[in-house]
Amino acid sequence: MSPRAWFRCSAAMPLFVAISGGVLASQLASRPAPDWIARMERPERVAGLKIDYIIQKLELKPGQVVADLGAGPGVIALPMAKAVGPTGKVYAVDIDQAFIDHINMRAKEQNVTNLKAVLGKLTDPGLPAQDVDVALFHDVLHHIKDRAEYLKNTAKYVTPGGKIAIVDLDPKTGSHRNEPALTVSKDQAKAWLAAAGFKPVQEFDGLTERKWFVVYAR
Repeated sequence: MSPRAWFRCSAAMPLFVAISGGVLASQLASRPAPDWIARMERPERVAGLKIDYIIQKLELKPGQVVADLGAGPGVIALPMAKAVGPTGKVYAVDIDQAFIDHINMRAKEQNVTNLKAVLGKLTDPGLPAQDVDVALFHDVLHHIKDRAEYLKNTAKYVTPGGKIAIVDLDPKTGSHRNEPALTVSKDQAKAWLAAAGFKPVQEFDGLTERKWFVVYAR
């Protein structure tokens, strides 16, 4: 993650906070991409994300198309690409070219061929097709400056029967509990997604008590 114009920074997943191509895409709270990569790929951090649990609850199936919005170094996008298999596809979206390059490197190292790294825009994922079955915001929505606009634009890439899933920090117990501008509540997300035509259909409590995990559908 790096400085971006639409995300707020947290110790979780970086989305679009970075200086890309020398242009400050200012978002809320940031640091250079190499710092984020080192921080986010720490084995103890990755283990604490419960990636297998998230993939299980999203019910990813071979052949599906998934978007990891705010993919950072790809620690969730790569396992999701393996979950949907060679007939599926994962878009790993970030607005920092350094993350895009890093994801491509990791995909090559792990022989993952069904992952496409996408350099997104400040208020739009900029996906190449409107074919997404599952769009995931993992620890990243609170980084986005214009959350309602970004969610509305994300919705247009999701298939009629597709889902948007959000994992984010609890405003009362999370690491940004004393920084209201860097928090997102379930009620806020519900309202923003309602405006985009989505409603909550599932909620899971198997992550830490500091995070909430809700899935939305049309």
